[in-house]
Amino acid sequence: MSLRDPKLQLFHERPDMNPPSLAFSSREFLRMVESFGLSGNWGWNFTRKEYLWSSGLYRLFGIEDGSVRPDYELFRSLVHPEDRAMLEDASQILNEGILSDHTFRVIRPDGTMRMVLSRGDVYFTPEGRPAGAAGVIVDITGEQRVSLAIRAQNDRQRAIFEHGMIIPWVWTVEGEAVHAPGWCELTGLPPEELQRNWSLPIVPEERAEVLRQHAAMRERRQPFTLDFTAQVARGGRTAFRTLVVPVLTGTDGIREWTGLTFPPTAAIGETAPEIGTDVQHQIRGAHLRAARGLLDWTLADLAGASKLSLSTIRRLEEDADGPLARSRHAAVDALRQAGVGFRLIEGSIAVAHLR
Repeated sequence: MSLRDPKLQLFHERPDMNPPSLAFSSREFLRMVESFGLSGNWGWNFTRKEYLWSSGLYRLFGIEDGSVRPDYELFRSLVHPEDRAMLEDASQILNEGILSDHTFRVIRPDGTMRMVLSRGDVYFTPEGRPAGAAGVIVDITGEQRVSLAIRAQNDRQRAIFEHGMIIPWVWTVEGEAVHAPGWCELTGLPPEELQRNWSLPIVPEERAEVLRQHAAMRERRQPFTLDFTAQVARGGRTAFRTLVVPVLTGTDGIREWTGLTFPPTAAIGETAPEIGTDVQHQIRGAHLRAARGLLDWTLADLAGASKLSLSTIRRLEEDADGPLARSRHAAVDALRQAGVGFRLIEGSIAVAHLR
């Protein structure tokens, strides 16, 4: 495009269209951001006793802009009573300059509730006295709802897993596993290994055939089941059955595959039993390492929790010979108190995080 181009001539000839005039001012930018109704800011001049809300903050609180004279106590009155205690009172801010970040609930005058994040700063005079404060409040209700929904779903899956060692799965169209909560705990393998190869726990003599069937069944685009044997926490072999079904898109295409893996002999209503002290000797070093991994504990962490020496813990995890029965009981008890369960499935021991 040449300098004689009519569009460029118009741009240069009109003084109101030069680059500086096209940039937002900070106030205009703030007004644009707050127009979404998800944020607002406030300012407080201690000397002049002025407390101001932006239009966005009025909107976030569900109050008509300028209909009330804001002050800190009005703000506190909008906070859910259970959350109000976490906020600083006015004297802490005015006299001590204390103002922390908080996440709390706000109840609007119409009764609706929002979850908000508050961040602010106190400004000081050269002599070190608090002179004013300013901050921003952001509505995170949507994010909080998503977080709570995910947490609730995880809790449901955890309850099902703990009850019958039932594991939900999600595979991509190509057959790559992307979601299998509980598979790491059941097999005792680290997540990075299972992410590279979800079929790794399947016993070697069955693995190739299971993968072949898995691929062939996906080609048929119909629900299917697979039976296989897997190594459980490196402590034994257990039979499993997997039900796999396609998740369709609106155009009858397949978006992904989902399913459940479970012991085929598990009875609904019966929980896999926690092992008793009479068979606690069956817990091997691999089970202890898997349990530590679930808790993200080091050897030293387990030693401290069980009041055993580091060398004793190391010997237990290496299945060293010697009179270690009492020490094994102490280590297992410490892991159980931290939320780890050891359960029997068809004679094999599975390790699960129960909290």
